[in-house]
Amino acid sequence: MSGKADTAEVITLFTPAELIGLDLKGSTAIVIDVLRGSSTIIYALKHGVARVFPAAEVDEARIMADEWPTGEYLLCAERNGIKVDGFSLGNSPFEYDPAIVAGKDIIYSSTNCSKALISSYDADRVLVGAFNNIAAVVDSIQVPGRIVLVCSGKMGRFALEDAVCAGMFVTEFLKRCRNEMALNDASRTAKILFDFYHRDILTLLRECSHGSYLAGLGQGKDLELAAMLDSERIVPELSLDKKYFFATHIPKLVDEAPLPGLEDPQKSFNQTSLAVDVDFEDIEIHEVSSDQ
Repeated sequence: MSGKADTAEVITLFTPAELIGLDLKGSTAIVIDVLRGSSTIIYALKHGVARVFPAAEVDEARIMADEWPTGEYLLCAERNGIKVDGFSLGNSPFEYDPAIVAGKDIIYSSTNCSKALISSYDADRVLVGAFNNIAAVVDSIQVPGRIVLVCSGKMGRFALEDAVCAGMFVTEFLKRCRNEMALNDASRTAKILFDFYHRDILTLLRECSHGSYLAGLGQGKDLELAAMLDSERIVPELSLDKKYFFATHIPKLVDEAPLPGLEDPQKSFNQTSLAVDVDFEDIEIHEVSSDQ
């Protein structure tokens, strides 16, 4: 927190490595893995999964499975976008069919997301965020306080899609916070990126490094699902014993107008391309007043 007790704060971390040395006590962590961990966990819970147990490594997932009765769990893991041999499911939301997953626990290990989740366990609350559930996540936090947006990144490096999603979270918190809100430099940068790309999230996902890689694996439908803005009211939340994630269903609180440019989220935004260098000197940054 910065000085005043009533000042909200949003800290964005572009990779989980930035959690090292950061005191998460008193914070709500929102873990973001746009492609595709966040969407996979959201839709797994939507389709009836009872609990999601993250495992940092594949071998750890296998060891955890020894504690479950046969038939009551599913082993789910991917590495580099591909399902791990011997596991039931990978990291595509479309694999989590209700007929397969309903009523079961899943032990889940992914290249990026599961590690980011586990690294955030010291926070008072840990939530899973995506383009799919931003409004629900923000609605679930009654008093913003100290928010830490943890981008999962890709193999320990910056991932554009996660940063843009973090920027949308920053934008939403600024809209709803009635008091002063402090932003770190990464939060300001994330907001600039979201302001630049927000008119066509799907094109962003198709052209960013990881999205292009997944499309090359034939997983383009996953990108389309990940680009669906506020399609779900499910917020995955870490249990009090810090062992698993469960579904919190957040009712819609108010009917709000969409953000500028989001009236048709799939509208083509031909003026921008991820292949074009952005001249940040040409982007205006407007201060947001405390009553917005």
